[in-house]
Amino acid sequence: MGITEKRYGYRANPQLSAAQIAAYLLASPTRRKSIIRDARFPKRSIVAQYSKAREGLVSFLGDGTRSLHHLVDTTDYLEKRGNRADASDWLKRDSRMSIEAVAAFQRAYNKLGFRLLDCRETPARLPALDEWAAKISVDIDVTIHVPTETGKDRIGAAILLFSRGESSEAKRIEQSKTIASLIFRFCNRFMLDRGDPDKKLCLAVDVFTGSSQGPQGQRKLDHIRDACEEIAARWDTINPPEDYDGPSPG
Repeated sequence: MGITEKRYGYRANPQLSAAQIAAYLLASPTRRKSIIRDARFPKRSIVAQYSKAREGLVSFLGDGTRSLHHLVDTTDYLEKRGNRADASDWLKRDSRMSIEAVAAFQRAYNKLGFRLLDCRETPARLPALDEWAAKISVDIDVTIHVPTETGKDRIGAAILLFSRGESSEAKRIEQSKTIASLIFRFCNRFMLDRGDPDKKLCLAVDVFTGSSQGPQGQRKLDHIRDACEEIAARWDTINPPEDYDGPSPG
């Protein structure tokens, strides 16, 4: 008899993604509780949403020639995947929306300014920001490098955002600014050996709207710090979902 795949994981210590922190800052009290629950008891997923679209766009940006075959091949793969006879409704929907994401990015490519930037793919594992009460995973997609006359690059990084769940343009922009601020902080913590971090090169890219946002100042980091303290204080009080099947919370 095979082993049934668990639906949930468990984090003993407070840790969220950059996207979760960005959502938390703008959320209602009820929604904040849900975000902490999702972070403490993360759902396991065999296939992450938009993973193939992200993979294709990162390959495109990391290719110095910016060959369009990365985008064409990704779209072809997604079309075939979505049309498979055994494709689930989830797979069909993800394939369709991922194709839309690739097309949206291609339309906005010149406007986003990536054409003149040297982008490089990142290692599979990245350290988490650990200076606050809760750790924050900043899963950057590419690092950005601009040479200077001094021989030391200006550096930054970008995260591609695919969420279509937030309909408010103002909230989408604010969340992107939070994520960009975390990217800049990440560069200052972990990339100083590669060059001098530049705010202008730290980008949260909203793929579907074809726009990007840069980081804000110290006040934004203060808000993030306060949110981390609140999350850490509530972490152990948050109960698992009703269908939780992961390890027993300690």
